[in-house]
Amino acid sequence: MVALFHFDVISHLSFLPLTRNAYLFVDFFFVLSGFVIASNYRSRLAEGFGASRFLVLRLGRIYPLHLVTLLLFIPIDAAKDGVGPNLLQAIVTNILLLQGLGINPQNWLNFASWSISAEFAAYVIFAVVVSRIGPTIWPWLLPIIAGPIVLAAISPDGMNATYDYGLVRCLYGFALGVLSFDLRERFPVLRARLTPSAETLLETASVLLVVGYVSVAGSSVTLQVASPAVFTLVVLVFAREAGAVSRQLTVPLMLVIGMLTYSIYMLHPLVRAVVRAVLMVVERLGHTDLLVSYALSSGHEPTKVVSMHGSLWLGDFLQIAMLLLTVLLSVVTYRFVEEPGRSWVRRLMDRRQVAAVRRAQPAFDI
Repeated sequence: MVALFHFDVISHLSFLPLTRNAYLFVDFFFVLSGFVIASNYRSRLAEGFGASRFLVLRLGRIYPLHLVTLLLFIPIDAAKDGVGPNLLQAIVTNILLLQGLGINPQNWLNFASWSISAEFAAYVIFAVVVSRIGPTIWPWLLPIIAGPIVLAAISPDGMNATYDYGLVRCLYGFALGVLSFDLRERFPVLRARLTPSAETLLETASVLLVVGYVSVAGSSVTLQVASPAVFTLVVLVFAREAGAVSRQLTVPLMLVIGMLTYSIYMLHPLVRAVVRAVLMVVERLGHTDLLVSYALSSGHEPTKVVSMHGSLWLGDFLQIAMLLLTVLLSVVTYRFVEEPGRSWVRRLMDRRQVAAVRRAQPAFDI
């Protein structure tokens, strides 16, 4: 859905309210990330797992693909805007994962990577808080309270903040995810299963809630800012994994899509850039207009979007083709970038842990 939102094609799909507001699904990811990270690491970090070890493992998860897409975007941005101080700043901040922390004046290079920068900052804060304070919930109440206020009152783009207030947006959702995990641990009723039919009804209602809520959220800043709270409820429902919808989400096809999600997210801006470059060449050779000035979302300034001679059906076809191309490329990057990078970092950390254990063992003369 985020990819369809960013492809900027005039089509039936783009005019769906769900697609026009699909940037909010990034906030769904932040909430889910907070829940999953807390579930997997909160107890371990509190018991001495090691903040540095945790952060290196998280870098191994996100950085290899980020680096590859960064390298692929450098010549694209250089060809588009030239080589200058902006490009140098973009490269440095992206390498250091600072591009989503309010340092840059706009999104440069892989525009989707701002969320990876903000997400890693959330990992750092999570590791410090849990390691130093423990598995308590009160530090996470600050971003939950302040986040929506800042996004509603100060952020120029409201909930659709990226390079500027992206960290606030991320911490708001991430903290809600941590809170939802804590609530699930504290209150057994949130884990107690109902009848299979009741669980299925609950899950179906949750899906409908998300679709309906995101579809109408664009009409109100208040609704947009409240969306992470809605996503938190849905995460708590599906954490139960007790209904028919959950079972459908574990079929092989859905598991493969889930496995490829990070690659899909990081590669769709590249597919967008390449397709638009090809269409620009076609424009010049065919003396036709394929990129027109248009505002796909209400309240936003017109931007250059793809128009297949005004045909919404051709626009649908192009968007679906771009999405399929993104998925196919994601299979490649998952196999040759994500997995090797993550496995290498895991082996490195395992070797260091073994070496540390050996150094800590006393030596005996026999």
